[in-house]
Amino acid sequence: MQKEPTDRPVMFEFILGERKEKLLVGDEYDVSTDLKRNITRIKAFTNAGYDHCPILIKGAEFPRKQDEHQSVQTKSLNAGSIITDRESFNRYQWPSVANCNFSLISQAGASLEGNMKFTPYSYDGILENAIGIVGYENLCYMLYDDEELLADIFEKIGTITTEYFVKCLEYEEVGAILCNDDWGFNSQTMLPPQALRKYVFPWYQKIVKMAHDKGKLALVHSCGYYHDIIDDMIHKIQFDGKHSFEDNIYPVEKAYQDLQGKIAILGGIDMNFLARKTAEEVYQRCKKMLSITKQGGYALGSGNSIPDYIPDENYLAMLRAGIEE
Repeated sequence: MQKEPTDRPVMFEFILGERKEKLLVGDEYDVSTDLKRNITRIKAFTNAGYDHCPILIKGAEFPRKQDEHQSVQTKSLNAGSIITDRESFNRYQWPSVANCNFSLISQAGASLEGNMKFTPYSYDGILENAIGIVGYENLCYMLYDDEELLADIFEKIGTITTEYFVKCLEYEEVGAILCNDDWGFNSQTMLPPQALRKYVFPWYQKIVKMAHDKGKLALVHSCGYYHDIIDDMIHKIQFDGKHSFEDNIYPVEKAYQDLQGKIAILGGIDMNFLARKTAEEVYQRCKKMLSITKQGGYALGSGNSIPDYIPDENYLAMLRAGIEE
């Protein structure tokens, strides 16, 4: 994160699928309670060679409409549509961080080894939660039809998200926070950049400043097109590192070339590449990536996460490339 050379490769990952965690911990896999779930995750991330472990504190999820199409593989971004007007806004059951058991951070943190720290993330981000409870198309109309209601929705979501990270940052077991919020499609941002700057980014500026004031890092996991807002991420919000890259949008090799020294590049080995190529091809791309990033400011990992459809041998090939370097 200091964007300087390190004495060994650094590796980063956001989410590991259930089978991948079982692969890494074997018979020690136990998710019978929230505490054991997080201890299992610590063991998995430790065994894989990561220096951090993500953690989600449940209890502040934004209620969404029951999905009527849970069996389908895709669903509309308009599936939320709980809040459509001022009346439904007033009826909505807003979550409270008072329902979160933040002490889980210190309880599970007793199992952290060496210099490993937690990286808390939230249940979706500010824009994602707005889309989840309003619906994407409805949110776009609201930008022009009811700007006052839109502002109040983002005020509520932003306040609760900020309160969540305030609590997480109180714990010494936390080394960084991860703001996970998708802002782009393949070729454009999900909302106009000026709308993101008005309703979304000021909250992250506040959250990142709080992290920095505590001497902790602030990372962003954001999928999709981001070229029009990368300067905001670096100079306005001041994230320390960015995660999530896709070959069809901006290959990580190109991202590192353009952004090295400005923001740390995390992961980036494309999901489709990891899923479809051979283990040897994965290994060779990872070795090459480590070779061209010796100036620092890079952590090896996937472009998004490691779901269970990624072949085990391909995931292990990526880990081997980092460990052997």
